[in-house]
Amino acid sequence: MNNITVCYSTHRPETLDLTGRLMQDHDVIVLEEPYHVDFTEVLSGNIEIKNHLLELDAGYPEFTLGQYQMLRQFSQAGKQIVQIEPYLEHLLKVQYFLAEDHRPEEIEPNTKDSAVYSAEHEATGRLIDYYNAVRGDNFSQILSTMNNFAKADAARFILRDSLRVNRVLQVLDPNKDTYIEAGSIHLLFSKLLRQRLPKRWHLQVHSVDREIVKKMNQTGSLYSPGDELTLSYIWGQKVNKRKWQLKCAQTLIYSKIINKEETLTTDEVFPHARNEIESISAVQILSIEDCKTLFQKIRKLKIKESMILVKKYLK
Repeated sequence: MNNITVCYSTHRPETLDLTGRLMQDHDVIVLEEPYHVDFTEVLSGNIEIKNHLLELDAGYPEFTLGQYQMLRQFSQAGKQIVQIEPYLEHLLKVQYFLAEDHRPEEIEPNTKDSAVYSAEHEATGRLIDYYNAVRGDNFSQILSTMNNFAKADAARFILRDSLRVNRVLQVLDPNKDTYIEAGSIHLLFSKLLRQRLPKRWHLQVHSVDREIVKKMNQTGSLYSPGDELTLSYIWGQKVNKRKWQLKCAQTLIYSKIINKEETLTTDEVFPHARNEIESISAVQILSIEDCKTLFQKIRKLKIKESMILVKKYLK
């Protein structure tokens, strides 16, 4: 029987050792990123990784640098490494198409390109609505626009995971054990893959987040209130008004106290995970009214200042 491991993890430098150990046991490594024409040359060493990252404008440059260095070693040891993220490939194709002075209505209907464009257009529009609302003082409207974005974001994730499952099934080699990288919120991916895998394949799902939480002797998950709300919509659950208002209100505060920068030099083990646990624990006990009060006080503060004020409020 052939083995597939879907590994859920965040793109943080602190996860690289754990994911690397899993990759080591597989013949094929499937990355969660769109195909790039220079990728093979990067793995072979003909193109410098840092130069390639400048072209990519990577969102997590230190993580990507560390991962690519590790992948280069795996490639030279004979492992097959492939990039599979069709949603982003279709999105790039559409963006190039529109950059050539084409109009959105010229995108061929009933195609993957049009489906991706529609999902992205809807999510982006909802996000802009939220950005406009959050600059104002109507707290109920801020929460409502955030909830609308969570719904559109969930629809985008559903399409993204569906497209990726289709592509992965096309490239599976029955003679090779396969490792598949997946972001922590892409839980639908492994569910859809399990449903469609031929019986000769054995699927194992591994969460690096849960492994880290266990190593730190902590409990709970690293899903923020916003992640939990989005996942509820991904699973097709009905969310009552009180619940989505609370999750959105807590997310407002969470976004002001969570460290968004990559942490490299620290004496702490798993600094990002510790920061996430601390931030999630802080906002989970806040009511909607608590969040409304706090938001007015911290909306213009920096992250460290916001966390100090939130801790003081909780005391």
